[in-house]
Amino acid sequence: MSRGVEAVRPGIRAMAGYVPGKQPAPGTRVIKLNTNESPLPPSPRVAEAIGERLADPDALRRYPVPDSSGLRRAAAEIFGCRPENVIAGNGSDELLRIILDTFVDDGEEIAYFHPSYSLYPVLAEIRGAKSRALPLFDGQGGLYLPDLAGVKLFFLTSPNAPLGFSFDNGYIRKLAAACGGVVVVDEAYADFALGNALELVGELDNLIVLRTLSKSYGLDGLRVGLGAAPAEIIAELDKVRDSYNLDHLAQVGAVAALEDRDYLRKTVALVRTEREFLTAGLEGLGFKVEPSQTNFVFATPPAPARAQELYEKLAARGILVRWFADPILEQGLRITIGNRPEMEAVLAAVKEIMDQ
Repeated sequence: MSRGVEAVRPGIRAMAGYVPGKQPAPGTRVIKLNTNESPLPPSPRVAEAIGERLADPDALRRYPVPDSSGLRRAAAEIFGCRPENVIAGNGSDELLRIILDTFVDDGEEIAYFHPSYSLYPVLAEIRGAKSRALPLFDGQGGLYLPDLAGVKLFFLTSPNAPLGFSFDNGYIRKLAAACGGVVVVDEAYADFALGNALELVGELDNLIVLRTLSKSYGLDGLRVGLGAAPAEIIAELDKVRDSYNLDHLAQVGAVAALEDRDYLRKTVALVRTEREFLTAGLEGLGFKVEPSQTNFVFATPPAPARAQELYEKLAARGILVRWFADPILEQGLRITIGNRPEMEAVLAAVKEIMDQ
């Protein structure tokens, strides 16, 4: 082992990193339904706004606005709060890391439901925190309400990924009351859901709500995340945030996307329509499809079909979906909602495979 590697923290050497969904090389012709990207490109206003900014010769020579103030104002107007209640990040993943660095010391505990976003334990391990994975359900058909007295941070993915259901605000209030620290509601898919937790930001003093522009706004490539919380919490998070964490173009593009509310409604309507179409088609083939309030479905094939084999055969046909080796999830596939031709192609391929 080299001296450089020997100098790495033992915990980092021992850990496994986060594994994102497969990203095919540019130009590869596939139907990509494995990372929950939007079926539509961003609002045309995004390219227009970025183009106008690039016409300024100083656009890339000068540092960006350090606190993304224009973006925070635009988000606050939509969220129904003040700009002081909003923080912007290089994707919501950066905000997760900022939150951990702000609240958690070495050896302190974070918790989350399993299954949910698998990045949480990875970030905790990097931070030197302890992780506690908790069951989603209480064994009697209801949601589990854990004792969180000694937990510094509790991460709640709502709607849940990869299962697709949402937690209502009454349940979130109970979690916040039970938590000795802060509850982080990770709402990456909230625009596709029937409700959200933003209204609780002004009510609960230990709540942070995260959003991303990588799902409903189609801005995956710009990496923009937003957080809403009491102003006192935002002020502490801002101390940890890098001074120039969001570049000029990301800020300009994000504002343009947020302001085009009609385009967002168009995207959400398309996803909901195609989600119903794919769900009905899969159920017609014998799949069990979990009710979803997201831009994906989690579907379990009928016996004797195996999800892993189906995943591999779809990939061989140029259709990428997501299969998880986790024992709780290995029986199903997570399929991103695409446009109608993509959904028809998935159903035709699945039927062909199952008929063999």
